[in-house]
Amino acid sequence: MSSMTKTKSSAGATVLPTWYEVLATHLLAKFPQTAEPTKQTISQCILDLGSALEQGDTCLKRTVEPSDDAWLSHPLFVSDEFALETPAPLVVMQDGQGCQYIYFYRHWQQEWQLAERLAALLNPETAPKAAQVDLSSENSLKDLQIQAIEMAAKSPFSLITGGPGTGKTYTLARIVKALQLAQPNLRVALAAPTGKAAQRMQSVLANEFENAKIKNLKVQDAQTIHRLLGLGGRSMPRYHRYEPLPFDLIIIDEGSMLDLALASLLFDAIAVGTRVIILGDADQLAAVDAGAVLADLGESVALKPYRIHLQESNRFKADEGIGLLANGVLRQDETSVLEALTGNEQVQYFDLDKSKKNQIFKQLWHGFAAYVACLESLKTATYPLQEASVKALFIAFDQFRVLCAQRFGDFGANAINQVLGEHLQHALNDQNVRSGGWYVGRPVMVTRNDYGLRLSNGDIGVCLADEAGRLWVYFPDRNAPIAATRLPPEQIETAFALTIHKSQGSEFSVVAMVLDANAEEMLTRELIYTAITRAKKCIQVWSDKMLLINAIHKKSNRVSGLKVNIAAQISVLY
Repeated sequence: MSSMTKTKSSAGATVLPTWYEVLATHLLAKFPQTAEPTKQTISQCILDLGSALEQGDTCLKRTVEPSDDAWLSHPLFVSDEFALETPAPLVVMQDGQGCQYIYFYRHWQQEWQLAERLAALLNPETAPKAAQVDLSSENSLKDLQIQAIEMAAKSPFSLITGGPGTGKTYTLARIVKALQLAQPNLRVALAAPTGKAAQRMQSVLANEFENAKIKNLKVQDAQTIHRLLGLGGRSMPRYHRYEPLPFDLIIIDEGSMLDLALASLLFDAIAVGTRVIILGDADQLAAVDAGAVLADLGESVALKPYRIHLQESNRFKADEGIGLLANGVLRQDETSVLEALTGNEQVQYFDLDKSKKNQIFKQLWHGFAAYVACLESLKTATYPLQEASVKALFIAFDQFRVLCAQRFGDFGANAINQVLGEHLQHALNDQNVRSGGWYVGRPVMVTRNDYGLRLSNGDIGVCLADEAGRLWVYFPDRNAPIAATRLPPEQIETAFALTIHKSQGSEFSVVAMVLDANAEEMLTRELIYTAITRAKKCIQVWSDKMLLINAIHKKSNRVSGLKVNIAAQISVLY
């Protein structure tokens, strides 16, 4: 076994072994008596599992082959039946249908814990009492929304999914209203996986709560799940099963972004007797890290009584514009996709011709006209800016955004951000780029949680200069700006253009979706759909048509055993 050996790439650079190659070498070195064929089989299993994790899978799934299972009796493996009492580096789980799931212990434990805590919440002996629902004053609810409200009022766990404009937050506000009537001192927590998603959740739900005439609600401002749990510079979260979250109702938005590790920590911190509602769009991209929790919850047969999928969109008509394009992508309907691209107010198609790169960049720059106008108006403002001015700045910036499949390449986010930054400096007649790449008007995204500054991954800020020329970064949900010098360059990215992954949880009036042919291997149905549904009024599609058509036929299917674990845990209740 030579996993630890350094190799030379074709360019002569040293290539270090992957972490799972190192792991395989160290684990097998502890058992020198292992026969060589078995050693090679186990080593390959570890390498395959490590590679699968990097693709977002939580385990390997294989058909049971009894004649070839002797290596699974090796001390490095343990059956899931005994894994809690006798842990081992690798766990094997059977599903009773002729399939095996092979995990690293940590990921098996996370799936098991998530399923076990979910089952505990669903236990009828400890579940909260069903609330009575009076919808007689609600005249605009659709049948599925009524079903969702009635389900959530009587259930300890609810999963409400649907595309953009299907009324998820509208329905949620009516659920909260019904629960508050039944429990006047209802304590509510709102959370989402990223800072940007939490900001949007806060603004949208605040309006919906007001429209639903909900008063005196004991609700915390929306925050990231990390902040809700008290994750930060500590070895374990502040809240866990032995010190659970002090709420009667916990609402999680943008559930598609939930990875396995975070979902496991979240459910571990939810006390029995608490209601949980998860909202999301299962057709969007799965989380960046391993797991596809929302999709698994939505496909679990055992959880069917606890989920509703809202279908009718109030924002887009299904047979025209953005609705036609998004639905065509989901159905892999080439005719609908091509029809949507023929041109209308909501969908604009542009061929991505690399020979016209400068012309394309110039046209993309025009999308930020409202933002530039707002920056110009702030040149004579008094600093620090008042709240109304900050709000207007971000409204202007969110009028347009460029979304890319990848960071690198001719039309990747990095190249577009560089060029558009230069256009902005020229437009403002300010070529002064300070240390760290800062310049007036630079929009940035935070790429890492910073608990000291109370910034979350995904937060968007804008750099401005005060009367003395000092640079400050304003964020829409902060009372005061932060000095640009306090933001480490490695935790900040310019944000005229974002990768589609990083745009999740956001919405923009107009979106320019730029699909470079160099990113063809990355393009999937979920990626395209996620980009399209970030747009509220118009989607600009910059792509080769065949590249787009090929992408809608590629679906990302993550492998996990969560549905098997959920079925096993819930079966114990009945």
